[in-house]
Amino acid sequence: MQTGLRRNPLGPTRTEAHAEQVLDALSDRACRRILTTVQGRSEPMTAQELSVACDIPLSTTYRKLERLSDARLLEETLQLRMNGTHTHQYRSDVESVTVSLDEETGLEVDIPGGH
Repeated sequence: MQTGLRRNPLGPTRTEAHAEQVLDALSDRACRRILTTVQGRSEPMTAQELSVACDIPLSTTYRKLERLSDARLLEETLQLRMNGTHTHQYRSDVESVTVSLDEETGLEVDIPGGH
């Protein structure tokens, strides 16, 4: 039996700081490669799988995954197994990101879809 824990479920948020996180992550080529690799997949992927699929060193992959998770562009789940091991897996349903300028609040970001 496995138990899953989620970190950073996808959903809309509209703070300027979050908008900057999203723009920062999307401006990074490796982050975009990871995001397009997991996008729309029915099964989540591990960091190791993403490292191989994207041809990115594993240490770099972990940094990019954290950046994408912090920006709420990826959902991270933790699969706990009966034997005591655990695996982090990543997925995304993000198909588009809308960034707007607002006189009152500055930058706003909308990420439709999610879990």
